[in-house]
Amino acid sequence: MAGPTCANKRDWSFLVVRDKAMLDKMADANGRPAEPLRHCDVGVLILGDLDRAFPPAKDYWVIDGAIAGQNMILAAEGLGIGSVWLGTWPQMDRVENQRMLFSLPDSVTPHSVIAFGYPAEDKNDEHPDYEESQVHFEKW
Repeated sequence: MAGPTCANKRDWSFLVVRDKAMLDKMADANGRPAEPLRHCDVGVLILGDLDRAFPPAKDYWVIDGAIAGQNMILAAEGLGIGSVWLGTWPQMDRVENQRMLFSLPDSVTPHSVIAFGYPAEDKNDEHPDYEESQVHFEKW
């Protein structure tokens, strides 16, 4: 919650799920790519609350949710906890499935799900943290 949001509206909410049966239902609602939910310790559904969004630019809720999710992932990594980001929005079937599963009000939109748990193995070498070819100075 320490990350920035548009006009500091803090237009997100978080639904924390530990119940294994509910994690399975969340996986079903998000489709095949959400299988990690079946094996995690906790899942967090990031939600955008359009009633709290900045009125002239309500669509910033999407960016605000992404920032919050990234902050959770980075914090978890620092604690030795693994995570997997699972896209929900803008896949409207997934959005509606999660909305129905949790009986969310119309003003609250599922953004993404993050599965958290302790990794079975260390995979830090698969993706380098810094790729020099992706950084440009002063010009392209």
